[in-house]
Amino acid sequence: MGSDGLFLFLTISNSIPDLISHTGTLAKTVLVILAVLSVVSWTIMVEKIRYFRRAAKQARRFGQFFQEENSLTVLSEKAGKYPDCAEAALVRKIHAEISTGELSNLSFLDSFIESTLEKLISDWESYLIFLSTTATVSPFLGLLGTVWGIMSSFLSMGVRGSANLYVVGPGIAEALITTIFGLGAAIPAVIGYNYILRVVRNREEKLSSFTVRFRSRILERRYTELEKKQMGQNSGQLQHN
Repeated sequence: MGSDGLFLFLTISNSIPDLISHTGTLAKTVLVILAVLSVVSWTIMVEKIRYFRRAAKQARRFGQFFQEENSLTVLSEKAGKYPDCAEAALVRKIHAEISTGELSNLSFLDSFIESTLEKLISDWESYLIFLSTTATVSPFLGLLGTVWGIMSSFLSMGVRGSANLYVVGPGIAEALITTIFGLGAAIPAVIGYNYILRVVRNREEKLSSFTVRFRSRILERRYTELEKKQMGQNSGQLQHN
């Protein structure tokens, strides 16, 4: 449809809301579903982007404390000020386990770190399946409305015995509006999914790098609490001997 045809079409239909109001029950149902998918998708994308921006800022700030602090307890307390920072969350969890004596050897430490990382990454990827589903399903829902609208146009032509714009217009409008809504829901969902997934993978790499450094510091007993604990163990062994 050229620009002149589109202008004529909108003039006859008055407006987009008027087009929607004159669609059939199936088309309205499809439009409602697409609208819900679109709203939820946009909500997920906006919230995820805002979260990762906060997390990136907090990670930079917490990284400065991590480089300078030699007390695991103090570091854990400072980590509590950064609720959206995955590195801070990892420090708090490991400190809590070390304080209770659960991480008594290397195998327990590695298992705990691995399970904690999996949980953090899983939280990052939450709701991405909805974006993927929206990107996949929306075009097909739009196509369903398109086929139904074209079929309605042909039925009108058969019943009235003519093929002018006033006969086929409602069915074509129904077909076009569902197609537009389907693409309008799918395209942002695809872009948002790919962008957020790239951010997740980038954050995952940075978290893995931080984890390696943090694990090395724990094993090398660079924190005062671990040094005292090691000294106490060595002293106990000397007294036993």
